[in-house]
Amino acid sequence: MEPEYETDESANNESIFFSRTLNTLMEYSQPFVSKQAQKAYLGALLFVVTAICMIIGSALAYAIFYCRYVPQVGVGRVVHLQFGDGNPWGTAALGSELVSLQPYDINVELELPRTPSNLAAGNFMLDLTLLSHSSTSVSTGTNSSTYPISRSRRPAILTYASPLVDTASKLSLMPFYVFGWHREAEKVVIPMMERINFARGWRNVPESLRLEISSHEQMQFYKAKVVFKARFTGLRWMMYNWKITSFLIFSSLFWCICMTSASVVWVILASISSASSGGREIEPKKEADDESSIKEEPSEETSSPLEAPSSSESGRLKRDDEYEADDDESGGSPRDRGAGRSEELGSGSGWEHAEARGAQRRRSRVFKDEKS
Repeated sequence: MEPEYETDESANNESIFFSRTLNTLMEYSQPFVSKQAQKAYLGALLFVVTAICMIIGSALAYAIFYCRYVPQVGVGRVVHLQFGDGNPWGTAALGSELVSLQPYDINVELELPRTPSNLAAGNFMLDLTLLSHSSTSVSTGTNSSTYPISRSRRPAILTYASPLVDTASKLSLMPFYVFGWHREAEKVVIPMMERINFARGWRNVPESLRLEISSHEQMQFYKAKVVFKARFTGLRWMMYNWKITSFLIFSSLFWCICMTSASVVWVILASISSASSGGREIEPKKEADDESSIKEEPSEETSSPLEAPSSSESGRLKRDDEYEADDDESGGSPRDRGAGRSEELGSGSGWEHAEARGAQRRRSRVFKDEKS
């Protein structure tokens, strides 16, 4: 029997320990599962989700702002030269890559073969003209001629090389020439305009260009290209040259502004909702107070407990006392006394009975109020 008793006692101890541990855990975990804690968890979750959404939105907003504010650094257009009567010339459309109020450097890149005629041409002239958008005629409804926004003429020449140097360079580059890895050509870069700035407005930004090359000798060209290179200053220079730093700064600034605005809106909405809910809770209390005050006010039909009894009640009490005295003197029975009272009461009018009943109800009400 002792082992069974010990096992039962150990089982009871274990159950008691388990219950105490469970109660302790429940007691300490109660603040973490209360309604206030649930509200705090929900608020923290909403804050984290909002912050993540704002981070993504800030990154997208900065990317859009960068694409809209910082133009392309280099805009190049290949000019297909036209040969025939006169000097070689060609046009090219610029599109919408150029922006106003942005300084540009404009260069013309020519790739020429080192032929005897090109070397004999010596200096030759380049004429570059930037053309505006074509205007529409009011009378005919067709596009009329354009006008030049800017024009520049610059000279150019192939690099001179003596016969000895030219022969040595050809011999050193002979393997490249044989395998087609290099060709006997020269690339000439001619600066045509420096820091040209277009006024505000889409009509002041060039839509196309015209390039003309004039020389005394007939020249040959591999390719002609006009390149616009933006010269950034100020904020555009910082955003272009310090891309990661600018992204972190501006996206963080945008995120802070969004979070501040969202917090202000959240506080305003919370205050409005709490004010409306508080007003709704106060109104029923006011109505209950009004009802209780109405119930506590005595009606016109009922009188105050301190009010003196009416003359009919006092007369009736006197008659009751007289009947009791007569009955005591005559030694009548209680039944006779009751009959006498009923006859006496029956002799009164119906109005007196109503007043008596009302007085009795008032007395019982006063008695209940005193007890309570």
